[in-house]
Amino acid sequence: MTETPQKELDLRQMPIEAVAAYWLSLRKVMGPKVSPKTLQEEAANTAEPFIRYMLDLGLCGLDEATVRRAGERRRDTALRELGRKLGLMRDALLSMAAAENPRLALARMLARLPAPGQGEEGVTRLALDMVRFVEQGGAGTTLAVDTGLSAEELLVRLTFYVLWARREGKAAVWPLGGGSCRFFAQGLALASDGHDRSFVKTCLDTACAEVLADYQTRMDLCVDMVLALRAKAGYEDLYRLARAYVP
Repeated sequence: MTETPQKELDLRQMPIEAVAAYWLSLRKVMGPKVSPKTLQEEAANTAEPFIRYMLDLGLCGLDEATVRRAGERRRDTALRELGRKLGLMRDALLSMAAAENPRLALARMLARLPAPGQGEEGVTRLALDMVRFVEQGGAGTTLAVDTGLSAEELLVRLTFYVLWARREGKAAVWPLGGGSCRFFAQGLALASDGHDRSFVKTCLDTACAEVLADYQTRMDLCVDMVLALRAKAGYEDLYRLARAYVP
């Protein structure tokens, strides 16, 4: 288990060993005592939202049970957000696999958003702008599909892929999705290869469940590590705790 934290943290992508290493390194930097100043500085310099929130909980005056409940509620919120984004990707990929009418795919995706800022007409207009952008030779990060995007922006990019697949064929979307997240890239490969929609759905459902389960495990480790830090646990005890999570 390495002890060097990543410079840019993304809990959705980090292996569990890297999450454990982050907290172990933080414990080592602080020395035998818990340093509020170190936690404050780390929170100020950490963009990863769940870890930043857990660092803030490490500084608060709430009791242990309340801190655990807050961490678990924040975990559930993050899981719900990620699940919604994976669901949007799944809807788009299944639509491409079935060569479905893009309007049906868009209606299904819009239903996942409780209060979308754009309706069908607005999303379609923005997606068609992306179609024209690609026709003129544009590509790159503008087309990347990632869970770090807002749900609204993700919806537009996915609608573009559905439109492009409908017009150019399923195989034509694969070269455009090279910079996308693993879940979407895997689904794009399945859809582009012409697999049956039911087979693509089975693969995506399994992948989605695994992604969410792994994300929850990483967040559970963060909650336990923060509680251990608050209890003034030493490095060796934190290492023992981390070993329970690492395969």
